[in-house]
Amino acid sequence: MVGGSSPPGPTKTKNMIKNNSLIFGSTGFIGTKVVAYLKNFEDSTIVISRKKNPDFGSLVDQIIVEDFNFKNIDLPKIDHAFICLGTKLRAWELIFMSKEKKDIFIKTDLNLIINAAKKAKASGAKTISLVSAVGVKEGSLNTYMDIKGKVENEIIKLGFKSINFFRPGHLHGKASTEKWDTSLADFLSKIADFFLIGPLSKFKSIEGDVVAKAMVVETRKSKSGVNIFYFNEMIQSLINATPSE
Repeated sequence: MVGGSSPPGPTKTKNMIKNNSLIFGSTGFIGTKVVAYLKNFEDSTIVISRKKNPDFGSLVDQIIVEDFNFKNIDLPKIDHAFICLGTKLRAWELIFMSKEKKDIFIKTDLNLIINAAKKAKASGAKTISLVSAVGVKEGSLNTYMDIKGKVENEIIKLGFKSINFFRPGHLHGKASTEKWDTSLADFLSKIADFFLIGPLSKFKSIEGDVVAKAMVVETRKSKSGVNIFYFNEMIQSLINATPSE
């Protein structure tokens, strides 16, 4: 599903169980797509972000927290939590970060995410889904992979009934709003994808729309335990969710 149109998702269905869905990072690349796709369902959608998004409309309850201090926020009972928070990085910062950038990265991609997960848990959430990355591992010499792996392990410790980690490779779909290195990464990843077969297929690049739709589909299933989704699993998720002709 690289470089082409995203597979269609499930159509809006009546008489489905209504859930309260909470999204952290709703104004980001994946977060905005998650919010948009949730509109296919009859869920109540609550977003917590630093700024208001006028495109969400009246059906989305927007809570603005400029400093992302969640302690004083009163929330209704939450069923599903989506965490789409992340630091914007240049391509080379995935390999090496300056000390200043590393501090910012840890503050957002570790501390803030853990605080968001704790807030969701305290508000009753049984299911949590996180946008992570392929290759993450706590203890890695690579800062990016180490922190991403650590945050996954910390979320597991919180004891949610259903935990979903989405580990995409390079994300397509944002080059028009990014810098030259993103466009270059888009180009190179499409070439690399031809050689990523078998066990290496999990490293394939993927459209942001696919990741967001798979997050919504799998989160609503609330499958018990820790569930990890790579390229193939995300594609299969949408294939399974698409009504047959």
